[in-house]
Amino acid sequence: MNPMILCYNIQPEKLGRMRVLCLRLGIRVRVAQPEEFALPIGVLAGVMDPPQNLESAEPFDDEMLVMAHFKPGMLDAFLEGFRQNRIPSVALKAMVTQTNATWPAHLLHQAIAEEHAQMKALRKKK
Repeated sequence: MNPMILCYNIQPEKLGRMRVLCLRLGIRVRVAQPEEFALPIGVLAGVMDPPQNLESAEPFDDEMLVMAHFKPGMLDAFLEGFRQNRIPSVALKAMVTQTNATWPAHLLHQAIAEEHAQMKALRKKK
């Protein structure tokens, strides 16, 4: 499978800059539409078929990136490209795993938002 990034709630200007970076790195960009937020992450990443029954999606406004099929070193190159091109950071990022591939976007968002908040709190303590 080809490397891809799922984009949730990314503003058009930032998305355009990300597309240029991803083109150079050989990463396909897939913008998730709000009506797709109920689909499991793995469906959008192309690793599983859509389920028979879908629950309604809980909307969220935060930006979120989900990477799939990245080759070794590609994540580092992608993040370094963000820094070099001065693309504003996206706080919520995840890789597709066997576990989270079955989750709809709002569950993944909730999990990594909590993780991000915990890490931020730990940094404040130091």
